[in-house]
Amino acid sequence: MLTWFPTPYPGELFYSVLCRYYMSSGIREHNIVKRQLFGSKSGIKMATLYPNAAIHAVLSQLPEGVYNGRDMILHHTPFAYYTRMYQPQERKALLDDLLQGRGKTPTHLWKTFPRGDYALRYCPLCVQGDAQIHGEPYYHVEHQIPLSSVCIRHKCRLRQIAVANPRLTLNNCFFPLSAMETDKEPDVDISPAELRVSELVREYWMLPASVSPPTCNNLYQTILNCGYMTIARQTGIIVDKDKLYVALCNYHGADAVEKAFGAHITTSMANRLKTWEQLLPDRYIMIQAMLGLPTKTVFDPETIQDELREKMERMAAQGGFCTLRQVARTLGLKQYEVNAILRHYNMAPFWREEIPGKSQTVRRGLLRCTVDEAELERIRQYSQELGYRCEGVFALDCVRYVMEQGDTPHKD
Repeated sequence: MLTWFPTPYPGELFYSVLCRYYMSSGIREHNIVKRQLFGSKSGIKMATLYPNAAIHAVLSQLPEGVYNGRDMILHHTPFAYYTRMYQPQERKALLDDLLQGRGKTPTHLWKTFPRGDYALRYCPLCVQGDAQIHGEPYYHVEHQIPLSSVCIRHKCRLRQIAVANPRLTLNNCFFPLSAMETDKEPDVDISPAELRVSELVREYWMLPASVSPPTCNNLYQTILNCGYMTIARQTGIIVDKDKLYVALCNYHGADAVEKAFGAHITTSMANRLKTWEQLLPDRYIMIQAMLGLPTKTVFDPETIQDELREKMERMAAQGGFCTLRQVARTLGLKQYEVNAILRHYNMAPFWREEIPGKSQTVRRGLLRCTVDEAELERIRQYSQELGYRCEGVFALDCVRYVMEQGDTPHKD
C-alpha cells in the first residue's frame, strides 16, 4: 500500500507523476521504487504513450477514492487522442479494460508509434513557467503526441530530452524533467503548418470523451468541395488522390507527408478515410490543417453542403434550353463526366434531347427578323457557346422558351 502519491499537475503526463514520486521518495534505486509503485508488476512498461496496466497497478495501492482512474487516463495520458476516431462504445470498452488493469495497446497503434531515438519532449518556456508556478517543471501530455512539434502556448519548437536508447531506458528508469539538462532558449522558427497541426492535436486530445466521428464525413466532403476530386465513368465522384497528395506536400512539406501517408495515398487509404475506418487521427489532422477546416465542423453531426450537387440542382431548377454540351462547358467537365455525376446523385438529365441544328418538326412557315451585323454576330457567337450549330434553331428555341413562360409581360 502506498502511503503517499503526488497530485498530478494540469495536463501532466502520468509518467511525469511517477518521476516526481521517485524524486520525493529519496530512494535512487529505480527497481526499488518500481516495486513500491507496481508491486508484482514491477516489470511493466511505465513510459508508453498509450496507457497500460501501470495506472491500475498504482491506483489500486492507494486508498479508495483518492484518485479517479478515469480522470487519470483521460487527462494525464494521450488515451483520448489515440481513441478519438473510435465510436463511444468502443472507447468505453477500452477505458473499462484499462481501469481493470487489462488494457493492451491496439495493434494499429503500436505499429505507428515512433521508434529509435524518440524520447520525451518539453518546451523550454514551459519548463521555466512551471518551475515558477509549481516549484518544478513536468512533462505535458500534449507535448508527447508525436504529430505535435510545437508548444502552442509559447509558439516554439519542442525539445527532446537526451536519453540513450530511450524506448528501453524510459520504461525501466525515472527521468524527472527537473533533473534533466534542458535548453533555455526557445526555437521560434516554426511554420504555420507546424503550428496549426499542433493546435489540432491538442484540440483532438481535449475534446470531451463523448465526441466521436459522426455518421456523415464533413472532412471528406470538404476535400471534394475544394476540388480534390476526379470523376470516373463507373464509380462516379471520388477523391483525386494524386492531386490531394501534392497539395499536402506543398502545405506540410514532402518529408512530413511521406511519414504520415507513405509514398502516395492508396485507394484503400482514401476509402478508409471516407468511412472513418482510419483510426489514427494523424492523417485526418494533416488534411484538416491543409483545408483550413475547424474541428467543430469535422465532428459536427450535421452534413455540410455538397457544392457540386447544389450547383447541379440549381442548373436543373433553372431549366431552359441548355444542352448536355452546354452543361459540361459550364461545369468545366467532359460530357461523360456530367452523366457520371447525374448517376452519382441519382438525378435525371435536365437538358433538351434535340440535337442542335436539326429540327424534329416540319416547318410550315417562315419567321424573319432584321438585326444589324453586330447583333447578328453576337447571336451567332452565343448560340455556338450553347452548342447550337445553327443560329436559326437557337433563335427558334429562344422564342419557344419565352412563350413557355406564362408570366412574360407584353412588349409594345
